Amino acid sequence: MRYLLISTFFCLFLSCKSYQIPDAVEVENTLPVVQNQYFSDASLDYVYKTHIEIYGNDMSGIFIVKRMNDSIHRMVLTTDFGNKLLDFEISKNTFKVNYVFDKLDKKIILNTLRDDFRTLLQVNNKVLKKYNRNNETIYRTENNQYYYIDLITNNLNKIIKTNKRKEKVIFTFNSKKTTFAENISIQHHNIKLKIEFNQIIN
Repeated sequence: MRYLLISTFFCLFLSCKSYQIPDAVEVENTLPVVQNQYFSDASLDYVYKTHIEIYGNDMSGIFIVKRMNDSIHRMVLTTDFGNKLLDFEISKNTFKVNYVFDKLDKKIILNTLRDDFRTLLQVNNKVLKKYNRNNETIYRTENNQYYYIDLITNNLNKIIKTNKRKEKVIFTFNSKKTTFAENISIQHHNIKLKIEFNQIIN
């Protein structure tokens, strides 16, 4: 009985423990929102060579994103030969599927891609807490997301999505300027999904 009580207490303690950023110190926050500016310019078409590994299947193609207005982005994924695989319109609160390739037309896949692309494309994100760590400022936003800003370059280097206790998805950005990322990686920890974007240079 005593062992059962100790085990139960230990499990409850672990389940209540929130996600911790190693070596980070919480500081006063004065910033209402943190911005992801990589897809913020409505005058640009963002074009990337894309590779997707999903549940043992590999797909490659061209990823094109356009910011339609202050809230909506449209994104299209085609094969290298121009055949459409995905066509979404997405905002913080809406998700419209214009087209999806049959093999991707599964609820769990569509919901996962919706959440990933919503995180990737959302420009303004409400800040709840701020942390400092070495040469980084880290902002915790709604939905347990953490934005890592390099203090030297002011570039967004990483977004980590968590549940209450551990990391679920890591978005990594390689960028020379704050307004465009040349390379982007999305890596899931709980499912077999990885997406890589590499800038197509004209």
